[in-house]
Amino acid sequence: MCRCETGVRIRRMTTLAAVAGAMLAGFDLPVRAQVAPEQNTLWKRIAGTTVNAGLAGPASGPVKSVWYGAGGKTLLAQTTGGRIFETTDFEHWKLNSTDAVPVAAPATVGVATPEPDARVQAASNRLYASGKTNIYASEDNGRTWLNLTGFNNRSIVGAGFTSLAVSPANPMEIAAANQAGVWRSVDGGLSWRGVNEELPNLTARRLLNRRLVVLADSRLISYEGGAWTLVSGPDPELQLRARFSAATGLRVTAEAQSGGVLYAGSADGRLLSSRDNGATWYEALRTAGPAIERIWVDSERPESALAAAGTRLLRTINGGAFWEDVTGSLPQAQIHGMAADRSAGVVYVATDRGLFSGSVSLNDAGPAASDWKAVSRDLPAAVIWDVRLNTDNSLTAALDGYGIYETPAPHRTRAVRLVNGADMSDRPAAPGSLISVLGALVKQGSSGTLPYPVLAANGQTSQLQVPFEAAAGIFQLALDGTGAEGKAAWSLPITVRDASPVIFVDGDGSPLLLDAGSGLVVDPNMAIRAGSVVQLMATGLGKVSPDWMTGVPAPLDSPPVVRGVVTAFLDGTPVQVTRATLAPGYVGYYIVELQIPSIVNRGTSELRILMNGEESNRVKLYLEPDRAIQ
Repeated sequence: MCRCETGVRIRRMTTLAAVAGAMLAGFDLPVRAQVAPEQNTLWKRIAGTTVNAGLAGPASGPVKSVWYGAGGKTLLAQTTGGRIFETTDFEHWKLNSTDAVPVAAPATVGVATPEPDARVQAASNRLYASGKTNIYASEDNGRTWLNLTGFNNRSIVGAGFTSLAVSPANPMEIAAANQAGVWRSVDGGLSWRGVNEELPNLTARRLLNRRLVVLADSRLISYEGGAWTLVSGPDPELQLRARFSAATGLRVTAEAQSGGVLYAGSADGRLLSSRDNGATWYEALRTAGPAIERIWVDSERPESALAAAGTRLLRTINGGAFWEDVTGSLPQAQIHGMAADRSAGVVYVATDRGLFSGSVSLNDAGPAASDWKAVSRDLPAAVIWDVRLNTDNSLTAALDGYGIYETPAPHRTRAVRLVNGADMSDRPAAPGSLISVLGALVKQGSSGTLPYPVLAANGQTSQLQVPFEAAAGIFQLALDGTGAEGKAAWSLPITVRDASPVIFVDGDGSPLLLDAGSGLVVDPNMAIRAGSVVQLMATGLGKVSPDWMTGVPAPLDSPPVVRGVVTAFLDGTPVQVTRATLAPGYVGYYIVELQIPSIVNRGTSELRILMNGEESNRVKLYLEPDRAIQ
């Protein structure tokens, strides 16, 4: 995200054609060909390994020690994970498996320190001191100290200093390590620059969703505008853990909730569950074991859950009354996180030795997994702290130091799923709307005698349109095509309503938004000016007037108008809808044009649309007031 120094968000726009090829699977922009993107079989890193924390440069995770190599041409650093990295250009780091952390030189004694327990070291005619909060320099043998990092009562490079190194070639070149990474100065500390951009030291520990990650120190970071940014707010899992600890009287180390069904795991290996939102807790009968580190619960069937207890994977299918060991042949390693697809019977586990997938039934008491396969071949060799299976069948993993990676889930071809084409959800469809079939290359579809035209089919993803002639109800959709085992046919249930509005979103939940004047795509992370007119791309708005043919692009001039009344709300306040029509030149897409109010609050607002009593998904818009009326 581009920001000017005043913090005002800058708007970027581009054409639909220019961004079509860069979109994720499941967010098909309305290019006329509507060809689904190829499935990517390799892991791809999301953003980098640094965080925008408001310091003198991008921050990293905690670093234990930093030192210069002989001659001062190499800088080395040891992360809290124990790995040693080196850089010779002070930008790019590489793993160093031969050097060891040097023994620290004796600290200079006999001088007054600027902070209690600050470590003082001499460098030519200067003294440097590293305290917990700042770095200092003295040129009069410690009688007076200059604070090199403090400004407005805080360190511009972060606090918690652990190490300070002086280049053997130049006493004015120093490097410091702290809780925010590695920092370097070539002018004796008058200016600082972060050396963290290529340092694999992001302490991501848990994945709350695809955009929100918990660091090792329980701070939250969010993926915004291509970078990780610190965000305010408490860790929701820690809040839930504290609530369960208070209710059970145990030191709860793992928790999960789905509706009114709650699970808690303790430091002494106990597993408890509640079916009445915590009013009553039941403890499962099992032998004592290691601490429960993580619990996963199925959102659709909360009686099915998994728990990680050291190197063992446990399963329940009856709401926690009994837990079974389903570890099977999983390589012995500490398990940190799990994700599962109950319908496909597939479980993913994040461990000290990588990421593995295996077949585990979550519907019945099937056998333990014996077919575990490593799915981290193309990832850096590192501990994997967490794994998440997303609604679009992509897999997200958090690697120790190396950041967040994603790939299409390897099991995606085992289960064929029918989802909404706009947000990959299980929302009902409507006449004229787009639906996507995941896990199959569909050649033709129909419900009874009514054909559902295939608009795009590529790899294992297909896009179809619900006929405008479709009636409301629940039907079976017959599909013919190619699946994991070759030529196949499927019959999937589909629910059709008169209207089922859905705003198109990408994999991060950002809406597809157009500038009404230019027709250009607006970067959803950029601010929308108050008083402007914008267009949302949506589907599921139902029949139009005049009637239009299924599978045919809408006309460029005078596109058919939505028959029903579409309303919109911004933070609960009605917003004027100036028109709602089929999107000119495209199939299955609708345009909802909105007049943003002249006076709005700066920041994030929530937008939703409604039609025939049916509410759409809720999306976030970044707004800024009209400068002309400020």
